Amino acid sequence: MRLLLIAITLTLTCSAASAETIAGPASVIDGDTIQVRGEVIRILDIDAPEKDQFCSQAEGDTTWRCGEQAAFALIDVIGTQLVTCETDKRDRYGAHLAGCMAGETNLGEWMAAEGWALPYRDCKCETIRAASEYAEMNHLGLWVEAFTLPWEWREAN
Repeated sequence: MRLLLIAITLTLTCSAASAETIAGPASVIDGDTIQVRGEVIRILDIDAPEKDQFCSQAEGDTTWRCGEQAAFALIDVIGTQLVTCETDKRDRYGAHLAGCMAGETNLGEWMAAEGWALPYRDCKCETIRAASEYAEMNHLGLWVEAFTLPWEWREAN
């Protein structure tokens, strides 16, 4: 029993030790990626259109720059606020995966609720899923027009 308690304590200590807070002014790379103090951070649990992704308009053969609009939405919500991100892992490209706040605003939840990002495919992120469902029901952000899911667009391009 004692060895089990020691193992649990070490695991918790190591987990806490590997967690990192990255805070400061942020620059937006795209609708789900920012840079803070030189560190590239992908906002946890969301997937936004790529910056150069276009979406179709309901009528005609015209398109709009939905990826660029998603990035602008993230720029607008951050404004001049400092961003604080909590991370303990990285994606396959080396970017931090993090939950990020701009003031009192959870950036992942806000992007999903405004319709500019979708829940990441396999996430167990009920808050993000509920926010995205709200945006879809209210035709916000991407949901005003037809669009290709970001992961499908990346596969095709």
